[in-house]
Amino acid sequence: MQSIFNIFLVFGILLMVNYIGFKYYKHQDLSASQFYTLSPKTKGVLRELESPITIYTFLDQRDLLHAEQIATLLKEYQRVGGKNIVVEKIDPAFDITRAAELQKKLHFDGNDALVILEYKDRTPRFIKETDLYDLNPMTGQVGSFKGEQLITAAMINLVEGKVSKVYFTVGHGEHPIQDAKATNGYGIVGQSLKNDNVEVANLNLGQLGEVPADADAVVIAGPAISFSPIEVEAIDKYLSNNGKLFILLDPYTVSGLEAVLAKYGLKYEDDLVLCRAATETGTQMTVPLAAIYQGGFSAQPITAKFATANYQMLIYDVRSITIPNSPQGQPPSKTEFLLQTDPSAWGWVNKDGKAPTDPKQLTYNKTLDIPGPVTIAAQYDGGQITDPKTSATIPATRIVAVGASKFLENDTTETVGTNFFTNGVDWLVKKNAVLDIAPKKSQEYGVNLSPMQFRTVAWCSLLFVPGVALLMGIFTWYSRRK
Repeated sequence: MQSIFNIFLVFGILLMVNYIGFKYYKHQDLSASQFYTLSPKTKGVLRELESPITIYTFLDQRDLLHAEQIATLLKEYQRVGGKNIVVEKIDPAFDITRAAELQKKLHFDGNDALVILEYKDRTPRFIKETDLYDLNPMTGQVGSFKGEQLITAAMINLVEGKVSKVYFTVGHGEHPIQDAKATNGYGIVGQSLKNDNVEVANLNLGQLGEVPADADAVVIAGPAISFSPIEVEAIDKYLSNNGKLFILLDPYTVSGLEAVLAKYGLKYEDDLVLCRAATETGTQMTVPLAAIYQGGFSAQPITAKFATANYQMLIYDVRSITIPNSPQGQPPSKTEFLLQTDPSAWGWVNKDGKAPTDPKQLTYNKTLDIPGPVTIAAQYDGGQITDPKTSATIPATRIVAVGASKFLENDTTETVGTNFFTNGVDWLVKKNAVLDIAPKKSQEYGVNLSPMQFRTVAWCSLLFVPGVALLMGIFTWYSRRK
């Protein structure tokens, strides 16, 4: 009787412990990098959802590492979002019928591994699996996981129900945004903008005479000839009415917008940024290169995460930008640097206004040249204003200025450069949610062994452990024979 009572008592204790653990628990991410911890921005978005969002993962489950990372992240979304986050996992190799139904319903071809978000009757958002992982530009290996960044951005776009529209000027030799095949095209970054729910369109100011009212931002990407007075006036008027501009100007070009940019504390210098680099033979030569490392990235939202991610940018054929210093006792300038070289670089100034035929032998001239560190990208932030129509607080005029454009061409653009550009556009069109969420790096663990330690481990694994097991087997066999 006592034994039966003890059994029931044990079962009762187990039930009580399980009930308490289920009803009262604390969720804790114990990974050193907090890999699966959602940002405050994402938690705020999830808690404000009014209707369910369905997330379909259209992934090959044989890719265990990536599929598991995405599944674990979505479990966190479900934990915080509750009933407003519905996740359905489809393996196209096995769930053939369901995959075909989704392809017909959501209108996609099924060739790519995707994460798909569906909300009400709005156009679904598609995120390619390849976009979720940020390749390290130096090694080609997976550097970070951008799942939360892209999924939360897609959620915000779905809930807002509005696609941002960015116009790219044409008619001055700019880089074509729709061309993914031409060497000088911007098709790759254009696709990145499309993935970020940004619609791009061409803008011929010479024909239209003004910036369209539905423009969330305007991009001027490497014009070879100057804008006409009418076009300059249109840009000036647009910026005066709290417009958003991203301008990329190459060395030794005149845009015609110099006076307009001067109003916002931005001055493009007639120079070429140079630095001394070591050759394979150990000698030094001058190259037209701006190298941006950790200290050269601003703490502003566009570039704040680059330093912590240990990124670097190498931009050839770039000019410097001068921004004013705030007078002592005055409020800080609204114009700040985004990208800056180290002190060893300088801005080479040619009084003739022409590019050097061979920059290899050029050296710094303290009388004429601009000393480093030099700024090659800057931003103007006009702050916040109250919209007279809606009484809502909105950003005032914003400008991103870069002293080069070729680094975003199809055959030269790299992950960091593309991220810089898309971050800049996101900041202009007020998509700060994307910028506030940093990509997550996988935590790597390793053991460093000396040659002696390595040999010891190897011999133990190959000889000692198997030898001990063999001797024990022989001993057991011999004992039983007796």
